[in-house]
Amino acid sequence: RKVLLVLFWGGWLGMLGAAAAIVVQAPRCQPLPSKAWWELGALYRAPPKAFGGDLKGVEARLGYLRDKLQVGGLVLGPLYPPKAPGDKIPPL
Repeated sequence: RKVLLVLFWGGWLGMLGAAAAIVVQAPRCQPLPSKAWWELGALYRAPPKAFGGDLKGVEARLGYLRDKLQVGGLVLGPLYPPKAPGDKIPPL
């Protein structure tokens, strides 16, 4: 019984030492690359009608979007009027 107990704890300490050696010898992580502007904050998509329908309304609310909502970019769209259900989509 004592032999098995010594073998168990010896094996356990050996595995612990091996794990510590692996951690010490492992290569360090590379620094993260710098982020592009669109990765620094959330993008907010809204139709121009949400801002009064013109660019002056958009400009007036940019501070609110940046400061209160912490938005990194604004995507305006769609800029064209919606099509009726029966209209055909023109080929691009």
